[in-house]
Amino acid sequence: MRVDLQDAVVIVTGGGTGIGKATAILFAEKGSNVILCGRRSDPLQSTSRQIRQKGGEVLALPTDITEWDQVRKTVDVVLSRYGRVDALINNAGIAIRKAIMETEVEDWDLVLQTNLKGYFLCCKAVLPSMIEANRGFIVNVSSILGLSGTAEMGAYCSSKFGVVGLTQVLAAELNHTGIKTCTVCPGPTYTDLHRQMVGEDEAKAAMLPERVAQAIVTIIAGEIKLPSGEPLVVDDQLDYHKDRQLESKTKLQIWSRITAALSSRKNARD
Repeated sequence: MRVDLQDAVVIVTGGGTGIGKATAILFAEKGSNVILCGRRSDPLQSTSRQIRQKGGEVLALPTDITEWDQVRKTVDVVLSRYGRVDALINNAGIAIRKAIMETEVEDWDLVLQTNLKGYFLCCKAVLPSMIEANRGFIVNVSSILGLSGTAEMGAYCSSKFGVVGLTQVLAAELNHTGIKTCTVCPGPTYTDLHRQMVGEDEAKAAMLPERVAQAIVTIIAGEIKLPSGEPLVVDDQLDYHKDRQLESKTKLQIWSRITAALSSRKNARD
């Protein structure tokens, strides 16, 4: 399954900042019609201006992806304007850094609702039109921490593990259709979220969001042959991951690097 990027209709959640922004800009540069979704209007408008200045086609639709009515309305607007959805990039996400015993129920619910329920709702909204067309691509952005858990990131890791599982379920249920799904699991990436977690000094060593964006666009274009439902690890210390499993040694190396950064940040704060 591949998508012709020229004139493709692509929804990007969390499209105002970080990986979502970089992905939206790259799709627009390839000639796609990009729909930006996110809670905050200002970042969406800023990204929209950048895309339009380069001659790209973009539509910004402020959306709380944890609210079904808002998600359904957004997809209805897209279908009314373009008639289809070729690709959905589920990318919106948040993180709260607390040990399990310190995590409030409200903290847990907020992270899981955004990082997992929001993905489910967006998939649920676009699937009827994709199934009718018998084509489409869903990329769910998880994390390397969706493959290996680490301390003080319980809610985040659980949500990202859930994204990997959700993608595999979708692949199994859509096996006999023309719809493909995959999970992208980035390593440390220089985003606002990562800077908040590890601090500016450590974050500077992370890869740029454009690295992840390139992987996502390459997947959609069919240039990476990945079985539906499989995770793709993207990290500056790795090439695009083409095997079925990430080697345990590599997982531990990445996990150790992230854990060390979090511990350093905690010690500095204490």
